[in-house]
Amino acid sequence: MLKNLRVPRPRFITPGYNYHRVMKLRKTGVVLVLLLIVGVASGCISNSNGPTATQTTTSSIPDYVVVNGTKIYLDEIHFYMYGMKTCPHCQNMKKLIPETYGEDSLTYYELVDNEENTKLFQQIYQLTGIQGVPAIAITYNGTLYAIIEGEFNVTATPRIIQAAMSDNGVILFVGGQAYILPRDKEDSAKVIDELYVLFVEHKMPDSS
Repeated sequence: MLKNLRVPRPRFITPGYNYHRVMKLRKTGVVLVLLLIVGVASGCISNSNGPTATQTTTSSIPDYVVVNGTKIYLDEIHFYMYGMKTCPHCQNMKKLIPETYGEDSLTYYELVDNEENTKLFQQIYQLTGIQGVPAIAITYNGTLYAIIEGEFNVTATPRIIQAAMSDNGVILFVGGQAYILPRDKEDSAKVIDELYVLFVEHKMPDSS
């Protein structure tokens, strides 16, 4: 179980040994702010194994917040989470996200005793190095803006989305580090597309 991960200052690095696909990632000053927003993330190590996806449905939240001059409509935010029923951090996020953004804001994929979800999660590991759960993707108006390993402050989500927008990329928090996957770079754009398929479309990306 991962506890109290330290979040160091950003460094310009390429992800290391457990990134099986070479991705050129860059960090910006925005990410330093995001590290303070997200704070200490914590989660559980995944160690699970039929298809289980739940998407809650109820009233929407039409309110918006303004972040650095950008309106972020809360009912356009959606979370996709791989988790385990035995993980307290996953259960906490399953509770907090619908409470904050509405019951239709979360799609959850159970890993325990679920072979299909486990295979998809293993592919996420191949792309990002994420080993722990919860593993959460954040979309806004159907576009992927962030992927976070571990429990985090969900009220910071609009600021995370705005920061990703301003940097024209997808923010990745993994292993206590923060990265930007730029949309204008061919390698990272392909990874973003594959992560979208794994989280949002809930299937294995085409191999090409």
